[in-house]
Amino acid sequence: MDHLLQTFSNMFLSLILLLAAAPAAADPLVSGARPSPAEIKSEGSTPEADSTESTSELISIETDWNAAREASEKLDFSAAQERLEAALAVQSRLFGDSDFTTAALLLDLAMVLAYQEDFEGADAIVRRAGPIIDRSPRPTDRARFAGYQATIAMLQGDYSVANRFAQDASSRWREIIGSDDQQALLSLFQTEEEARVGVQPELALSLAREAAILLRMDDPVTAYAKAGEALFEFNSAAQKPPIWRSEILAILGEASSALGRLSAADTFFKKAIDIRRSVQGDGPGMIRLLLAQGRAYQREAMNVNSIIAFRRAVEIAKNMPPGSVALRVDDLVPFASAVLDEEQFLESEEDRLGLMTELYDAFQIAFVPGRDDVINLASMQFVDDDPVLADLIDNLKQSLLLQAEINGKLGVERAKVTGDRDDGLIEFLLSQLQIQSDKVSGIRDILNQEYPDYQRFDGSELPDLNVVRGALAPDEALASFLIGQDSSFLQLITRDRVHIAPIEAGNDKLDQMVRELRQGLEIEGGSVNEFNLDESHFLYQTLFGAVADEFNKLGRLIVIPNGPLSDLPFGTLVTRLPLSADYTEASWLVNQMSVTHAPSLISFINLRSTRTVRAPPRSFLGVANPKFVSDIQTLPTSEDPICNPEGLAILSRFDSLEELPDTIDEVNSVIASLGIEDADVFSDRAAKEEVFRTDALNQYNIIYVATHAVMPGEVACQREPGIALARPGEMALSRTEDGFLDASEIAALRISANLVVLSACNTATSSDAAVQKGESLSGLAESFFIAGARSMLVTHWQVPSVATATLMKNLFGNIGDERGLSTDQALQRAQVEAISNEETAHPFFWGAFSFVGSGAETVFSSGSRL
Repeated sequence: MDHLLQTFSNMFLSLILLLAAAPAAADPLVSGARPSPAEIKSEGSTPEADSTESTSELISIETDWNAAREASEKLDFSAAQERLEAALAVQSRLFGDSDFTTAALLLDLAMVLAYQEDFEGADAIVRRAGPIIDRSPRPTDRARFAGYQATIAMLQGDYSVANRFAQDASSRWREIIGSDDQQALLSLFQTEEEARVGVQPELALSLAREAAILLRMDDPVTAYAKAGEALFEFNSAAQKPPIWRSEILAILGEASSALGRLSAADTFFKKAIDIRRSVQGDGPGMIRLLLAQGRAYQREAMNVNSIIAFRRAVEIAKNMPPGSVALRVDDLVPFASAVLDEEQFLESEEDRLGLMTELYDAFQIAFVPGRDDVINLASMQFVDDDPVLADLIDNLKQSLLLQAEINGKLGVERAKVTGDRDDGLIEFLLSQLQIQSDKVSGIRDILNQEYPDYQRFDGSELPDLNVVRGALAPDEALASFLIGQDSSFLQLITRDRVHIAPIEAGNDKLDQMVRELRQGLEIEGGSVNEFNLDESHFLYQTLFGAVADEFNKLGRLIVIPNGPLSDLPFGTLVTRLPLSADYTEASWLVNQMSVTHAPSLISFINLRSTRTVRAPPRSFLGVANPKFVSDIQTLPTSEDPICNPEGLAILSRFDSLEELPDTIDEVNSVIASLGIEDADVFSDRAAKEEVFRTDALNQYNIIYVATHAVMPGEVACQREPGIALARPGEMALSRTEDGFLDASEIAALRISANLVVLSACNTATSSDAAVQKGESLSGLAESFFIAGARSMLVTHWQVPSVATATLMKNLFGNIGDERGLSTDQALQRAQVEAISNEETAHPFFWGAFSFVGSGAETVFSSGSRL
């Protein structure tokens, strides 16, 4: 039986440089042996585990564990997670949670989740593994467990907790080394590989981990001492794995650099790199060493040397599989600083552009938590008029959505303790996941063979900067943001060049600034709060102050926000220091230019690459003022704490939703403004979910939904956002008829609308639902985009119906008067008109609506019947 051996699990114990700098990729060490089928057994073996059939299952555990390790060596943690899930399902069924190998698999899975920044999932897995470790007769298991906890806490940015766990791990290793009965303790369940390496190198790595954490806590003096002690312990060991020496030397290099000892740091780094290269070549493990070396050079203003080191790291990262966690935003902050410092000394515009292009390319491969290729796939449906290609893309999209849904269910189930957990369900879900994975692979193979341009549009290839620039008009700019822990960067691309500028705020600071700004857009005590114009201007300066001169040339800004900026209505930013509190006199960004939110860079390129030449045959679908109350009691009331496991909406919990009679007038006003004569409008009892379930949904050019949006947490047991529709007249037997269309259901719809309007509160608000994982677009809007909407109008907060109706009437009136007017410009004109009126000049009344698309979309296209 193999406990938490010095095996695949231990690849995560050599995270030294990772911890020293910022959360980056793990370094998978080939430092130990995984258990053989014969070893994956324990005193908990069952008769079934001794059968021939179970022997093959033990082999499958080893096979999947090996495959997970190989995927992790390529920094492909998503693939590693899939194989670990499979191994864990079989292991749990055979031995349950009483077996120590189960704990080893659990902790490997927890680490893989942590590297993908699924910290909630990782913490749940650690809680499940804890009781198993507590029962282990082997102190080395508890020492390694503390090391895992330290690393996960470090990845989360909780350095004080990480330091506490790291110290505990080192203390436990010291006790083991100092024990008179050490050999007996270690031989109980020891593999040959573990016996060969010994315990002393483990203490050395544990001390180096402490040093790495201390560096993040700005204590380089103690960190250097710990790293020196680590090297002493390592050199005193009987066996000295060379890769481990490379790790310890690298952390000494980091500590020396932090102390200003560049010569010593350079020596340590070069030795660490030479050792690594001699053993593993220029593989993934080299990336972290080069990043650390680049940081050291940049700290001493040796920018050319720094750029060279980062350049080598980026080149290796580019060869990793798509989706690999090779680089993170914080890894590239010093690279960007070196580039920006060096750029000012270059005389040639061509050289400056080349250096900026290099940095731009590096940012494109930086790992962003939750980045989802479904968004990019959704935009591909506009690229070609080939029906076969459209079907392939749609099938691929549906399979990816099913994968996301299954993974969500797996996450819930696998975190449960024995007794509550359904291992049979887990195995079933894994089998379904494999079916969808095979479908995805098959479809991608067909696309790559039959449609060679596919990779250019699906995001698997880096977006070419020249293509992006060529897609922009002279008065347009595209802004995207790289948000780190402590600092961030703006990328502003125009037709002429690319601007990359530092933002002196990280994720938490930007989140605070956006939240404070939005406080002025809320209703308290029946009245709207005062909007702080000074705060709005400060946020504008923080984000765009470095490129303010470029903004004077713009008529349209396309933004790709992510993180806390996803909840920012950019049009409400103030470009000049306000001279008074008069909202009509403020220099709103929307006064200067129209603002479009693009779902992703790839989707922007795809949308700009095509134009709709044939509008769908039906003009307009309107859904407004659903009837939320019914005499039918379909499921338990809100007082019942039991949540419905089948995912049906507990409709009695929607009884408190207010009726929306004004939305009928709003929809009819829009129809009249556009001059539409054949609109289909559903309201009251007819505004039911069935409207979205018919084949006709794919035939509408405009879909206008005016009802309540329900966010997670607003209604008990509702884990996804959704829109409330008419209450069924009889008991609902499935999600397709329960009167609540959630985000997953919306994403699976098939629509072809040029424009979807979500005139409900919070339809652009961020969400943690599984399907809302897009890097820049959150809430229900993402789901409609995935379903096929070419562009959208969405809201950030609830706006009084009269103000909404007026804004919509003016917006669509502008389009009715000027059929070729783009939707974002029509929105801009309507918002400017609202600002000119003192009664509606407060941004609460006009700032809620955002346009999502590429900026060039119009409601009317050639061939339109409107």
